[in-house]
Amino acid sequence: MKKKFIAKRRRKRKIYKIKYTLYCLLFLIFFVVSIVSCQKIQFSMSNEEFLRNIIYQSNHHIPYQYDKKSIMTKVMKFFSNVNLDNPATILNQTYTGLTEGSQDLDSQENLDELEETSEYIEDPYPNNEISKPRVYIYNTHQLENYAASNLAEYNVNPNVMMGSYILREKLNNLGIPSMVEEENVTELLRINNWNYAQSYQVTKMLMQDAKEKNPSLEYFIDFHRDSVKRDITFKTIGDKNYARILFIVGMENPNYQANLALTTELNNRLEEKYPGLSRGIYKKEGPGVDGVYNQDVSPNVILVEMGGVDNTIEEVLNSTEVFAEIFYDYLGDQS
Repeated sequence: MKKKFIAKRRRKRKIYKIKYTLYCLLFLIFFVVSIVSCQKIQFSMSNEEFLRNIIYQSNHHIPYQYDKKSIMTKVMKFFSNVNLDNPATILNQTYTGLTEGSQDLDSQENLDELEETSEYIEDPYPNNEISKPRVYIYNTHQLENYAASNLAEYNVNPNVMMGSYILREKLNNLGIPSMVEEENVTELLRINNWNYAQSYQVTKMLMQDAKEKNPSLEYFIDFHRDSVKRDITFKTIGDKNYARILFIVGMENPNYQANLALTTELNNRLEEKYPGLSRGIYKKEGPGVDGVYNQDVSPNVILVEMGGVDNTIEEVLNSTEVFAEIFYDYLGDQS
């Protein structure tokens, strides 16, 4: 009887061990499947939503409330340290791979190819009307994109339009009434059956129309980004990373001396306060280039290349803040 009891007890222990092992195995499988599934979830966010949030983060005079999704927010924050209640935290995450492909000032890229990596971004504050604007910001090449390596996972594709909206809010916050051109240049090119190289014809018409509708406009900023690589367009000053700034002046228009004088003054001020942030002034003329860049429309046209194809939108944001500060100081001295 004693032997039977011991044998029975051993069998029970063996069964418990098997059950325990199976439970552990099932738990492990469930855990692994859950992790893999969460990693495959696409946490999408529109460019407009992302832009609205980062503008709010730096301009607290703008009323804005992000639509919180509590369960998704907690899951996302647990697995990636990204807080969806504050999408700007995405900027602090890094992912492998940089966006390739770029367009320079005189590019004749195919529009269909450009739209594969970039898109028109609607104004995040379309009802934010400015009375008597002094500054008109536009993008002749609206689809010039920045690095999306830390944002692509969230369906965010930063480009120069995003930079223009940020610059507008920086200037407005400093008391310089500014507006951004909202027309879709790509669609206007298609309507007129024009190629990418004719983008300046589109923006020239838009500039002239803006001048007629807003006689208060004094300055015109064409916001671009360069096609060169990160080692040329990246700069750290103090504890901040910046997208380096390059000014372009077309030497084949009647206003080139006035535009050059204005650009030189801004460049000197930038170099004095933030040494190394400016890449200088690039004077363009001769065969194969535009040489005008709509600077014949006004003696106060500023063509600025804010960083390059490998810069992040956070670096661009820091540089627009500096540019707005320099421009504010310049206007103050003029008045």
